[in-house]
Amino acid sequence: MIISFCVAQSAAVARVGVLRCSEAAHRSSSPDPRSLRPPLSYTDQFADRANEPITLTPIGWVRSPYTERFGTPRQPVVETQVLGGGAQLAEIELAPEMEHTLRGLDGFDFCWVISHMHLNTNWRRLVKPPRGDGTRRGVFATRAPHRPSQLALSALRIESVDEAALRIRVRGCDLLDGTPVLDVKPYVPYADAFPDARAGWIDELDGQPDGPDDLEYWPPPAHLSKPDT
Repeated sequence: MIISFCVAQSAAVARVGVLRCSEAAHRSSSPDPRSLRPPLSYTDQFADRANEPITLTPIGWVRSPYTERFGTPRQPVVETQVLGGGAQLAEIELAPEMEHTLRGLDGFDFCWVISHMHLNTNWRRLVKPPRGDGTRRGVFATRAPHRPSQLALSALRIESVDEAALRIRVRGCDLLDGTPVLDVKPYVPYADAFPDARAGWIDELDGQPDGPDDLEYWPPPAHLSKPDT
């Protein structure tokens, strides 16, 4: 009886093996129809749309201590000669219709904030950066806030995420209070970090890239220093 059972069991296993091999052979001889999909020229149908005006609605707003350009960091990492003498806390407040959109963001250390610099009304093709030898650079070779599209891109450190209140608390904000926010994306090191990349004329600056702006007078106003403790 035991021998018969073992033989039957072996036969069943063999049949399953044969069936699986047969299925694999069938799959290899009959590829999924999706594998035969030809390339498409989808974008050709909408080529005319590329020149149409773009209308964007804010998804939220910046709540920061910065109420004027002077004293606002030119980049989030700049902590010298800025309001309060260091990186300040700020919040990204999302609109009520953005519920559930922050789920999972608390697992990231940084986020990208794309915003609209709504107070800027003009721009120039050549600008003089706040640091350097005074050479004018093309606006697209600088981080100048006055730009044709009025868009800003900021990498901000996440302190906390309140999904229910639709608020992201960040540190190192470089945006004025009330700035409209257009999008928030997680900062992903494998895709966003290039530590060995060249930085053009910035590599030629004296001192550290995140150093203070060049002032034409001294000392700077008292509110740009750390308060006495």
